[in-house]
Amino acid sequence: MHRRDILRAFLGAAVARAGTSFVDGTALLLNVGSGRVSSVRDGKIARRWIAPPGSTMKPLSLLALIEANKLTATDEYLCPGRLILNGRSLNCSHPYTSTPMNVSRTIAYSCNCAAVHFAQRFGPGELGTFLVRFGLSSVTGLLPDPEAAGRVQLEPAGSPSQLQALGEEGIEITPLELLRAYTRLANQITNPRLGPILDGLEGAVDYGTAQASRLEHIRVAGKTGSARTAFGVPVAWFAGFAPSRAPKVVVTILLPGRSGGADAAPIAGRLLREYFASGA
Repeated sequence: MHRRDILRAFLGAAVARAGTSFVDGTALLLNVGSGRVSSVRDGKIARRWIAPPGSTMKPLSLLALIEANKLTATDEYLCPGRLILNGRSLNCSHPYTSTPMNVSRTIAYSCNCAAVHFAQRFGPGELGTFLVRFGLSSVTGLLPDPEAAGRVQLEPAGSPSQLQALGEEGIEITPLELLRAYTRLANQITNPRLGPILDGLEGAVDYGTAQASRLEHIRVAGKTGSARTAFGVPVAWFAGFAPSRAPKVVVTILLPGRSGGADAAPIAGRLLREYFASGA
């Protein structure tokens, strides 16, 4: 069976298990060496569907603070578990732990409380400017035919800024834009400042929300996300790369679903498993 047909079968099966009748979704695999998308399921959705990225933004938000010298790998915050932000309940779903959250654990556990705590350090427009610079409001050119561009609010303040750091509000992107952003992460893994981010992405796969993307003999770095579109459609994301310390491929998944960990991560794991089994 052709790789593209296998990818389509994986995606359809996962959506069916999620119990939704909306079967559209996209899965992308990019070859780091060539910088080109080598496998795609539904390029139209990849090019045109815009949605909040959810927790796939946490690594980028924390990296923005690190690069601004406003956060270090050793900074910690004890997660209280409960979070109300701008009238929204965003309680953490990870198990209670008495260990304080640092950058790596915030990503691995997808801790909303810690991410919001650290995001209070952003100045007006600082995060939005970083995200624009990272390419999250511009077309990628990774696939042929016209594509949409994401939208990043440049100057949210207070709670809206913190919601942007969580990928909940103030940002909507295409799967291609997220693919490009994580490709940039993959290409910077030798940068010492990226160390705690990479540790967190590996932790998310080893023991966090992205465990369903784990491979037996190859370490994966990845992050899941769950959000709702402007029309109220729940969507599930996964973005990551492998091998984590010497990336060959970057994967991005977006489909209707309520959980990035339960709906999107398994597809990423199967796609990566098939890719490396092929000897490519």
